[in-house]
Amino acid sequence: MIEASDERAPKGGGSRQILVIDDHPQTAAALAAVLARDGYQPHVCHSGHDALAAAQRRLPRAALVDIHLPDINGLIVAQKLREALGPDVPIIVVSGDTSMANLNALRHVGATYFLSKPLSASHLLERLREWLPDAA
Repeated sequence: MIEASDERAPKGGGSRQILVIDDHPQTAAALAAVLARDGYQPHVCHSGHDALAAAQRRLPRAALVDIHLPDINGLIVAQKLREALGPDVPIIVVSGDTSMANLNALRHVGATYFLSKPLSASHLLERLREWLPDAA
């Protein structure tokens, strides 16, 4: 479990950091741009290990996790983030892989939501505003 420290952002109270985990640089950059335009503070990671380390340094308010990462399956990353961040942080799995095995695993790994690629930016932002009303 990630423990609180003075250098990390609080879980509530307006923090707008969103962890974006995608190994495809253009996709990660596009997601980060959408989030930044809406006032969020995206932190991009291209691997599961980097994302887990980033989450330990600064608690994100939400995470977008691609399933197919180069080092760790994104579903395992989502599960480790859920264990570390607790039940209230939205974890959104984002993938073009809509296999039944992946979709059935979502609730077991603690994912809050699934968005299929290509995703609707407006739908993503709408969900984040719903889940993070104090971050607005």
